[in-house]
Amino acid sequence: MSIGLENRFQDAAPDHMLLARPNRQRPAMISQPYKLLLRLPDRLHVRVAEAAKRYRRSMNSEIVTRLEHSLNGLPDDSESDVEPPFFAQIESALRSDLTDEEDSLVRLFRRLSASQRSALLTLLEG
Repeated sequence: MSIGLENRFQDAAPDHMLLARPNRQRPAMISQPYKLLLRLPDRLHVRVAEAAKRYRRSMNSEIVTRLEHSLNGLPDDSESDVEPPFFAQIESALRSDLTDEEDSLVRLFRRLSASQRSALLTLLEG
């Protein structure tokens, strides 16, 4: 590769592509987050959207939070660790008139997929 072309590639390439080169160093701090085009299967998209809605945050925030926790070794059953700050307090304030049993049902219902919720409602209404 000519030197001019290589320099233009280095200027245009993202840092993660250039880190493989032994003479390049990672910048001390990256000021802008990376933008990523992500293709999700429909079922996973629905699950992410439902989780984001449940925790009252954007899908992007939900994906970032789950990735951070996953990469830090968070066990799958630690759902409370992915909740945003004060989520439990807000939820309890919104459901303060529910019994413990009703509260448990609401929590279990919210963890169901949309199709599971629909099936359960059909069963209960029938």
